[in-house]
Amino acid sequence: MYGVLSDGDEGNDDDDKKQQNDEGNAIVTELRPYPSWNAHRQMGDEEAPEIVSPFRIRADRCGRLWVLDTGVSDLLGETKVLAPTSLLVYDLHNDNLLRRFKFPADHIKESSFYANIAVEDTDCDDTFAYAADLGAPGLVVYSWKLQESWRVQHHFFHPDPLAGNYTITGISFQWDDGLFGIALSRPQSDGFATLYFHPLSSTNEFSVSTRILRNQTLATSDKIYREFKVLGSRGPNGQAGVAFLDQKTGVIFYALPNLNAVTCWKTSNRAYTIKSLGRVYMSVTDMVFPNDVKVDDESNLWDVNFRILTATVKDAIENTACDTKIKPLPDIITNLGDILRPSTTTVPPKTKSAAASVLTSFAVLAVAALAKLLL
Repeated sequence: MYGVLSDGDEGNDDDDKKQQNDEGNAIVTELRPYPSWNAHRQMGDEEAPEIVSPFRIRADRCGRLWVLDTGVSDLLGETKVLAPTSLLVYDLHNDNLLRRFKFPADHIKESSFYANIAVEDTDCDDTFAYAADLGAPGLVVYSWKLQESWRVQHHFFHPDPLAGNYTITGISFQWDDGLFGIALSRPQSDGFATLYFHPLSSTNEFSVSTRILRNQTLATSDKIYREFKVLGSRGPNGQAGVAFLDQKTGVIFYALPNLNAVTCWKTSNRAYTIKSLGRVYMSVTDMVFPNDVKVDDESNLWDVNFRILTATVKDAIENTACDTKIKPLPDIITNLGDILRPSTTTVPPKTKSAAASVLTSFAVLAVAALAKLLL
């Protein structure tokens, strides 16, 4: 199902050179810096490059590339802060930098680390970006129109202390990362999207309307707790990293590091359980610690770890719980067990007439026949 893209050999000057392996599914091509090498070069000891450490990127429908730059260099070595956490927005038509927005000092806490971004781009002139802080759990909302931001706090952004154990290909460790995965739906009937989210060290999924988040006064008040919803749990080892919602199908894709897998959930499904999640792909060879998932505007699903894997959304969800060709059963069928299950009430049943009993029997038979036809 997945095709695999690999980076080419260093020093290859032919940007268009490609080749396939024996199976015909691996494409080799040279990777090029964006927007240029100069944007990544540090000209002096006290001067940060244009791009320091981009942790996530997001292209919007308005032809802009949003880059969430932590401003921190050498994350695995001698960590050094070269610049404040920033949003960089590029014009994808000419690769020019349109805007740099530096996060205010009160957005950056002692343990802050912004690792993910989502963009609500229904209106290109009134776009909102959402940045997740996993270190000091919180959500920053940025308004393109107002050119300002505000930070939102909620208990659901924090890690679950019982979900901090990870074992990946035999290596065990503990993380206490908070808010990480964020994904946006299409605008709902009120014109606002739903933001689906979860901490990394958690197996639960949550949601909130952007109607709440985009209202700075309301979002930063203490009156929003009950506006956030608990959807359900992905079950044991269901910690999820990034998430991406395909707005054409309404399916969310998740990267599950503990399982070396990508799973999905159909947002039209009212249940959020292990059974309602679909297994897209799982491999201890090709998908060790899936790091990022995205869907492009041609309905291709992309997964990144140290490989780049791709498949069409249609193929990815086919014959899974997320398959959009499978329609949910009517409520009468979903609730068939309740209809046929004997009552457990302690109140003695009232005596029914023979006619009423016959009608009840016919109703049960009719429901059973309908269920058989539909199933």
